[in-house]
Amino acid sequence: MVTDSRTLPVAPAWNAGTVWYPRDRCLHELFDARAALRPRATASVQHGRSMSYGELKDRSDALAARLLGSGVRRGDGVGVCGGRSLEALVAFLGILKAGAAYVPLDDASPPGRLQAMAEDAGVHTVVTLPGSVCRIRRVRTRIALNGSAPSAPVALPRTGARSGDCAYVMFTSGSTGRPKPVAVPHCGVVRLAASDLVWQRPRPGERVLHAYGLSSDASTIEIWSALLAGACVVIADQEELLSPAALESRLLSERVSVAYLTTGVFHHIGRTRPSALRSLRFASAGGEAMDPELARAILAACPDTTVVNFYGPTENSVVSTAHLVDGLPPEATAVPIGRPLENSTCYVVRADGTLADAGEEGELLVGGDGLALGYLGDPELTAERFVDNRFEPGTRLYRTGDRVVRRADGVLEYRARVDRQIKLRGHRIEPDEIEARLRADDTVGEAVVELEGDSLIGYVTPARPGMALPLDRIRGGLTAWLPAAAVPARLVEVGRFPVTAGGKVDRRRLRLQAAPDTAPRSAAGTAPYKAPETTAPGATATGTGMGAGTGTETATAPAGPGHGPGPAPVSDPGPQETVARVWQVVLGVRPAPGDGFFDIGGDSLLAAEVVTRTLAAFGLDARYGRTLVHSLLRSPTLEDFTAAVATLTSVEGRRARAAPEAHAVDFRAESRLGFALPSPRGPEPDWRHPGEVLLTGASGFVGAFLLDRLLRRTGARVHCPVRARDAAHARRKVMRNLARFGLAGAEAADRVVCFPADLAEPGLGMEPGRAEELAGTLDLVLHAAAQVNFLYPYEALRRANVEGTRQLVGLAAERAVPVHFFSTIAVLAGFGTAGVRHVDEDLPLDHADRLTMGYAESKWVAEEVLRDAAGQGLPVAVHRPYEITGDRRTGACNTDTAICSLFKTITETGLAPDIPLPLDFVPVDFLTEAVVHIATGHRTTHRTYHMTNPRPASLRDMLDRMDASGHRIRRLPYEEWVDDLVRHVARHPTSPTAPFVSLCVDRCKQADMSVKEMYFEGTFPSVGRDNIERDLAGTGLSCPPVDADLLDRYLEYFYATGYIERP
Repeated sequence: MVTDSRTLPVAPAWNAGTVWYPRDRCLHELFDARAALRPRATASVQHGRSMSYGELKDRSDALAARLLGSGVRRGDGVGVCGGRSLEALVAFLGILKAGAAYVPLDDASPPGRLQAMAEDAGVHTVVTLPGSVCRIRRVRTRIALNGSAPSAPVALPRTGARSGDCAYVMFTSGSTGRPKPVAVPHCGVVRLAASDLVWQRPRPGERVLHAYGLSSDASTIEIWSALLAGACVVIADQEELLSPAALESRLLSERVSVAYLTTGVFHHIGRTRPSALRSLRFASAGGEAMDPELARAILAACPDTTVVNFYGPTENSVVSTAHLVDGLPPEATAVPIGRPLENSTCYVVRADGTLADAGEEGELLVGGDGLALGYLGDPELTAERFVDNRFEPGTRLYRTGDRVVRRADGVLEYRARVDRQIKLRGHRIEPDEIEARLRADDTVGEAVVELEGDSLIGYVTPARPGMALPLDRIRGGLTAWLPAAAVPARLVEVGRFPVTAGGKVDRRRLRLQAAPDTAPRSAAGTAPYKAPETTAPGATATGTGMGAGTGTETATAPAGPGHGPGPAPVSDPGPQETVARVWQVVLGVRPAPGDGFFDIGGDSLLAAEVVTRTLAAFGLDARYGRTLVHSLLRSPTLEDFTAAVATLTSVEGRRARAAPEAHAVDFRAESRLGFALPSPRGPEPDWRHPGEVLLTGASGFVGAFLLDRLLRRTGARVHCPVRARDAAHARRKVMRNLARFGLAGAEAADRVVCFPADLAEPGLGMEPGRAEELAGTLDLVLHAAAQVNFLYPYEALRRANVEGTRQLVGLAAERAVPVHFFSTIAVLAGFGTAGVRHVDEDLPLDHADRLTMGYAESKWVAEEVLRDAAGQGLPVAVHRPYEITGDRRTGACNTDTAICSLFKTITETGLAPDIPLPLDFVPVDFLTEAVVHIATGHRTTHRTYHMTNPRPASLRDMLDRMDASGHRIRRLPYEEWVDDLVRHVARHPTSPTAPFVSLCVDRCKQADMSVKEMYFEGTFPSVGRDNIERDLAGTGLSCPPVDADLLDRYLEYFYATGYIERP
């Protein structure tokens, strides 16, 4: 904004001014005060269930205690997965009482978008509401609310939370293609709930409708205006919002007197049943422009109802202005947005930043106590949108981007957007965001999105002239990131965009050029295009609450080794429809036949869930799971995957798949380095006192502890390549990963250099010049990154795990920088089935053809590539850990592992295999301390270290500790347990065990046993530890025994974080 020196009024007459309200109190403090006055009063009802203020206080106190006990601290963001419910109120209050901020995460959102939102909000802890399946990964703590009351009241410590702290984080559409997390303080909502300018806030005992989704910021006015006033929150069902008659019945039966509605629902009522709101004392609408004709219809049918039009962005705590709707003149074509609320300010400014006169159009700037703290993790955008208030120095204003007119009486009327943001069916949509997502597809050159009528149309040009664009796939890819309302109804391919004389796209000519009579190719071809659903089953199809998703879960049938197909479904929808329903359940997207699984939001973990559900839906034997995963990777479209399923369901297909698939990989040929290393030149790397270290995998579990140890034990600057959008995003991922495991790192943060990269891409996916700069300055390389997947074949892991290692060799070879590589003890599994009983650290690798697991095969090949490089003079150390487990002091661990999922499934089912499975646990703190010591203390040409535990335990020892903790575990023979495991996963496809079931049912290629049995005592070889013991001698570093103390510490961590329910 341009500023000048004119003297301007501090508080123009049209602003409401400042009135007293409890601005220094937090939301949860005000709630507790209200609960103390009337603890037996009803706080909320939901169809036959209710909760009093006293019960809500006690349950939220109990949750706060659990959160604090799990490590949540003041200022943390805590995710809440699920929908409107009594438990949601418990979650919000409990999180606030822990001093944290709640982050609603709609689990009906596409998984990729949901994960990105959680990461950008810094979510390390998630509270899951009943009926919700939380798909957020890489979190420290998960707590499931089950509706039970605490056994006794708890006393909470003071957290030091203040009214200016963040209370919640909501997301708005972003022009960069990624949702923007907005941090809103307590005082912004308290200001709103205390306002009395044009509406009387709820009274004690009144009933307030709760109709907005939790991820809508408007839900805050429904919840907090009621709870801070002693009123009752009446939770609406989705079906009631779809039917004005059903909504009216609910309003009457529950004696609701206050309702805050989306403008879409308000309009729907006005069109179909305007009298539905007649029993209300107060009704409001907000989210988009109110239709005056429909407002008149409701006013005429509801003469005793006060109707108010609300306006306000998320960045100003939901509501900035309000207008009492009465006496609309017949000629009115719009409903004003009104005047600012108390303790809120509004200014209409010209392009030069000066105040616009009455009747003059300008941009609306809003401020006051409702102003958000800014956009999390994006100080540049915050500074751009939240500007200094030149009219009241020392305060800030938010630039809404809305063009308005201030009438002579101070009332504001909305005109249009300054930028291109639009409101469609209750959603704020950034066409720039959609265009950015379209251009992210490598087949698209340019993209333009326009609103035509009430539909979004996307125009795209091919990246290369003459190529035909896969419009269905491109459009499907949008659904993985964008809400349903932001996905264009149609994509139109245009050869070249017309431009104006100034070089900009001529949007008017573009629409004419792409008119139907010119027959451009669209996503529908020549037939009408039906937009795919992007909602989960039972969710609302649009932001207005009108229409419903059509997807339903397919019936499941147990299948496992020796089990034939389950019972046939009641009706046969056909194979492709059945598979499409499975994809919709998993991805939240209704796929088209040509949609690729990974283009519409799928990833490796979701692939495992899709395969699990598909096996159950078709009654297929679990041993076909790996075949389906491979099929999905080779041909990921819906129609191709359906064809693979159909082949397996045929008698001939089952017979053809009865034997293991042939494996054509020549591992010896794969393991050659493939190029000659240059003679080292430049300064010799100082690996003993490194100044520059390259650490891959810093956003992972082992990488976090390695980074922590490097910062503590050396003075090095640590370079961390991370899969990220940009350097800022990479840094946020690394720092939040440290925080996830309780590792500080802040005191040495200036020595951490994070940048976007991808080991699976040419040039390691680094920006030009980055690799050359590193090659000339590095003293040490620690390569801990890998794509870990026990279902994927070698070919799918080769680029990241093998080619990435080759490229790092090339980078390090310029100056012979030592490379320390993290492998896995699993590379030795082939020795055991070949009859070899002992393997020393220096024994060359062999028997890759027996490994039967793509991940182990890729690590085997990567080790041999490094052996080749070492033979040419590159200093190489290979570290082969067994099971990397949690910190021996805190128990903090990565629960996304096969062994942790086994423990969780055992406690959930009460069944365990009676097997000789070793628990060779290597605590991550010991492992990383040992590696950093070896890397900076011992010269190596080519040495291998078996990072195993000299004093391991067995699964039977852990079962004993579970029994001692109060679990009741029944031990079964292995084959019987596997059958039960397969049935359990068929019933619970999102079980953390689902990705690992194949280990128990897939057969070893050259031995009569499952892959899991290859690791049993008596089959897996014993391993030597001479190198590790020699290099750690005299250091005081020793791997702790896997005894009762260590196992109990891990169990306690599982209990405290909610990963396993305490018995």
